[in-house]
Amino acid sequence: MTPPAPSLVRHALIPASIVVCFWLIYGLEAPPWWVAVVGGPIVALYLLAPRIGRRSMARFDRVAVQHLAAGRPAALGPLYTASIGMRLFAPPALVAERRGLVAANAGAPGLAREAYRTAHAQYAEGEAPVAVELGLAHASFAIGDAREAILHYRRVLAVSGALPHVARNLAHALARQGEELDDAGRLADEAIAQAPDDAAAKLVRALVYARRGRRGPARKLLRATGDADGVEELREEVETALEEV
Repeated sequence: MTPPAPSLVRHALIPASIVVCFWLIYGLEAPPWWVAVVGGPIVALYLLAPRIGRRSMARFDRVAVQHLAAGRPAALGPLYTASIGMRLFAPPALVAERRGLVAANAGAPGLAREAYRTAHAQYAEGEAPVAVELGLAHASFAIGDAREAILHYRRVLAVSGALPHVARNLAHALARQGEELDDAGRLADEAIAQAPDDAAAKLVRALVYARRGRRGPARKLLRATGDADGVEELREEVETALEEV
């Protein structure tokens, strides 16, 4: 995989130091030793910038995992803001990926998709990391863009193999589009087989049945998931699809 492009801020340091030194000597007529006083730290910062960016990003990743594990997604925003070294000196693709993570966990899928798209664009065709493909798929799915979600979920499955939540979401997106319903049914069945207690996967299978006009199996799955929590919107989607049959 081609590494992502380095930080533009880092590459701006050398031209900036030249401009400042030129201004000191020819504009203010400062002694030549001021060049070393001003230019030396900038050159040192240029040389250290990749390390600063890596260390800041590693700290962000480590603390972000801790916040998410503790159920504190709101803490990611301040953490990102405080990670100045990462934002200035880490590769833009990696920074955008983490900005997408922050937005996704802040309940802003539109901003998350914009950030993941920025990250995705930094890579050559087919070389974007799975995390970027998955983040872009989830964000697209969350805002209702089924076509883009399908594209990126398929790429994730092609690389990572069987992932129940990815198979379920891909099946859901296909069912929403009313396309490739055989594939949607197969994916929903795979998700159920891998996670038998996943009520959402069963409701996605019910949605596929409803899209195919099979009321009986769809209603059976609706009844089977009647006590499940957190799937009210999906249940309403299945019921609406049944009314349209």
